[in-house]
Amino acid sequence: DAGFFKGTSAEQDSRFANKQKKLLKQMKFPDNIETKVDMSKINLDIMKPWITRRLEELLGLEDDVVIEYVFNQ
Repeated sequence: DAGFFKGTSAEQDSRFANKQKKLLKQMKFPDNIETKVDMSKINLDIMKPWITRRLEELLGLEDDVVIEYVFNQ
């Protein structure tokens, strides 16, 4: 015994592949998703109230944690 482990690690074993990566390859997205946005040209002070209203519409309630998370992303 030389102190080495026998077998393969989870990264090497194909049974434990990244399922999210596999799922993303199967999904279809619109072409405009690939378009990069120059955030230096976006005035977030104008966008934040609209984003807040839209999130409240979608969620059905005001959730400051989710709203701040979206702003940070």
